[in-house]
Amino acid sequence: MRFRRFAVAAGLVYLTSGLAASVQGTSQGQQPPPPTSQKPVFTSTVDVVSVDVTVVDKYGKPVEDLGRNDFILTVDGQPRKIASAQFVAMHRDVLPSAGIALPASSLPDFSTNTVQEGKLIAIVIDRGNIAPVRSRDVLAAASRFVDRLDPADRVALFSIPQGPAIDFTTDHRAIASALQRIDGQGDAQQGIKNIGVADALSFERRNDFAMEQVLLRECGQIPPDGPGASETRMCRNMVTEEANIVSTYAHERARNTMNGLIGILQRLGSSETPKTLVLVSEGMVIDNERRIVQGFGRAAAAAHVTLYSLKPESSESTAAQARMAANPVRDRSIKEEGLQYVSSVGGGEMFRVIADPDFAFARVASELSGYYLLGFEPEAGDRDGRSHGISVKVNRDDVSVRSRQEFGVGLSKGKSGKETVTDLLRSAVPATTLPVMVTTYMFQDPGSLKVRVLVAMDVDRPADPKEKFSVGMVLVDENGNSGASFFHPALAPSPQSPPGTQRFFATLLTDPGGYKLRVAVADSSGSSGSVERNVRAYMRRLGPFRVSDLMLGAQTPGGGAAAIVPTVTGQTTGDTLHAYVELFAENAAMYDRASVLVEIGASADAPALQSAAAHVQANDTDPRSRAIGVAIPIGSLAAGTYVARAVIVVDGQKAGTITRGFQVVR
Repeated sequence: MRFRRFAVAAGLVYLTSGLAASVQGTSQGQQPPPPTSQKPVFTSTVDVVSVDVTVVDKYGKPVEDLGRNDFILTVDGQPRKIASAQFVAMHRDVLPSAGIALPASSLPDFSTNTVQEGKLIAIVIDRGNIAPVRSRDVLAAASRFVDRLDPADRVALFSIPQGPAIDFTTDHRAIASALQRIDGQGDAQQGIKNIGVADALSFERRNDFAMEQVLLRECGQIPPDGPGASETRMCRNMVTEEANIVSTYAHERARNTMNGLIGILQRLGSSETPKTLVLVSEGMVIDNERRIVQGFGRAAAAAHVTLYSLKPESSESTAAQARMAANPVRDRSIKEEGLQYVSSVGGGEMFRVIADPDFAFARVASELSGYYLLGFEPEAGDRDGRSHGISVKVNRDDVSVRSRQEFGVGLSKGKSGKETVTDLLRSAVPATTLPVMVTTYMFQDPGSLKVRVLVAMDVDRPADPKEKFSVGMVLVDENGNSGASFFHPALAPSPQSPPGTQRFFATLLTDPGGYKLRVAVADSSGSSGSVERNVRAYMRRLGPFRVSDLMLGAQTPGGGAAAIVPTVTGQTTGDTLHAYVELFAENAAMYDRASVLVEIGASADAPALQSAAAHVQANDTDPRSRAIGVAIPIGSLAAGTYVARAVIVVDGQKAGTITRGFQVVR
């Protein structure tokens, strides 16, 4: 069996006996191995749309025992049939769903967007609407809230109108530290007169009765043609001017908040993975200017965001105030109205922070500990790419339902494939409409010290397997810099792909180092999928050799007995497993003293169940490298997980072993 290696535009292709393995072929099953714990799985089918809904009792604890018949869902006022109701517990103290967990070393190595690890929580600090003094306690509580989150939870931090901005990360310490350095920038706008927000809006609405009450309170009656008449008129003019300043400032801060929120939603992209925004603000005045909140519901629906508001309560009188507000209750109600609106439209709730800010954050944490994923059957008009009103109710008393008021399928439909893919590659949030499975193999670049990262990807395409889609990927280093990238605008399904699945390979040439690989796909209907995977782009040193990853594969359908293609999910259904590895040595004479044995065991250290001596072949273009391949019979192996081992032997002594897990599916 002869192996030769070369690169094409779409990636690395491995040949045996001169027969090319298709870059889009596959011989493995479509489904990944079952997870080792009960985790939420997000999939998409032709006839079902998923909506996330939270149902809590009066203490804020999620209600977990509801079935699909307990929910009533309407779209634009019309009922829809609920196909499923899955409760997703967002905590990690659950046992494996089936038997004993398998050792990590035995599991196939791939990443997927079909399993969600942890919650996605973005904390938004509305600095322009928080007084500096009052911000300290609530921001310290926000820092403690982050410290208590599950290590798998990803947290982001945003500031309005400016301040620290950190994208989703599991580095909770960085978020907590940044929160401790933020302060409020809100200005109470104390004027000469005691004009509150309610008073100012009365002048803006030209409410003659309310205006006269304020003028009488601040200036008194105008004396009839007396010496004080001119002073009283001047006072009235001053009150009117001050009311205009107060209302203008309140609207400006509200616009800043709404523009900041919508910008954050757009930054989060159109990923279908549920996310939570926790907005900390003392208020947002939308009275007389509701147009500023237009589009928020659509943006929240497109980003699949649930929004909670935490409102620190100000005392009735502070040292900064010359006197108590004239209408404190009305002022408070007006400031709360905007927060209540965005919380309601965003499917969350507004909580007042009165004495103990930790209590409010604990309530949010409780509500975030579980939610329902409802699958409902849409009608044709629901998939028009527009935003629709949605309502979810529960046939049970004494519970509260948290759900967004708008939803839409394909709300990003107007974007090109390249725009959608670019947005997904910029975001650490996975998109899940198209299930994607990704694995990587590291190889030495023969002409340099760079590393070739072979990216192998399976895309589940349930809607239309004949439709082309866009593919993009990028390697990002720890400083956020791009190491290498790839984009294909319109990849057509291979005729060798199983129905509903597309397999694709690409090669990224990069300097050695640690990276995050982001892979994204999108089709013309607006469906998309993305995956993030940690990559160590290094060649391992075993004795005198630099060694690539151990690549596993199987026979390509229709490609002949010798043609192979790399596996993605590590699954194989055939009777033969193909293994491939590359060696590099500065001194080519070392190959005369070396041999390679490939074994299969139940684990990395278990006795060999099958073994075969690998064929070592010289490279036609680089005498320092060798291609090693072997076909191992696995027909006698029972279904389960195994480990393939390539044992490097030099002068009769083992120099080292490289391994790769795989799964036999019968």
